Amino acid sequence: DNLIYRRSRLRDWSSTEGVAYELACCIAGKGSALIPRISAYLLVFATFLVVAMPASSAPITVPTDLNPGDKYRLAFQTSAQIDATSTGIGDYNSFVSAIASGQLELATLGTTWKAIASTPSDAARDNTSTNPIISTGVPIYRLDDTRIANDNADLWDGSILAGISILEDGTVHPDVLRTWSGTTTSGLQRLGNELGSANPGTGLVNSVDDNWIFSSVSGENTGGSSLYAISGELMVPIPEPSTLALAAFGIVALAALRWRRRCA
Repeated sequence: DNLIYRRSRLRDWSSTEGVAYELACCIAGKGSALIPRISAYLLVFATFLVVAMPASSAPITVPTDLNPGDKYRLAFQTSAQIDATSTGIGDYNSFVSAIASGQLELATLGTTWKAIASTPSDAARDNTSTNPIISTGVPIYRLDDTRIANDNADLWDGSILAGISILEDGTVHPDVLRTWSGTTTSGLQRLGNELGSANPGTGLVNSVDDNWIFSSVSGENTGGSSLYAISGELMVPIPEPSTLALAAFGIVALAALRWRRRCA
């Protein structure tokens, strides 16, 4: 009966119950449904299966250089374009939110998305809650796991660590290099060039100097261009206690198997 049970469990290699049963058999010295060498592989597999990070894919929504519990934000360039005729920042926020909602990996984060842009009544740093006078902020990343800025002050000091040239799906736009911004390097409105004005300011997505947020003035506001989008604060997931326990059990089981072989 036990052999039949073990064989049935081994049909599903992702079964925690099946893996645990095999580990218990090895530790108790009762044998295994697998040959000894494969049993050892199973122990290693069980250990790393529960603690390994998922294979990276685009877009990357959890930075790999942070620790569980660390907070961060994400930013991207929209693939779709919009005109800059509206003077209401809510229209641009709604636009980037809709873009993020259309990307499954971003939609499941359960966060808000704001446009890094300024209108006559709203400065970009206030719209995005990145005003360094109000809060220190957290690191900001592109969707390819590249850090853009270390905190709010770093975002608005005239340069960034990497251009915001990655789209919501983790790829690079083949054509559009400019985004609407209407913003100065300090995050405030560029007077006369805010979004909604006749000549809104634009930024270059592949720049890391002050051109990332303001590089030139557009001669009109009806043409289409992309926007920068930034998320609310997110947190690196903290492993569940049960996951850590199973990982520890796997390590102990592997050590026990090695000890039994040395004593044999």
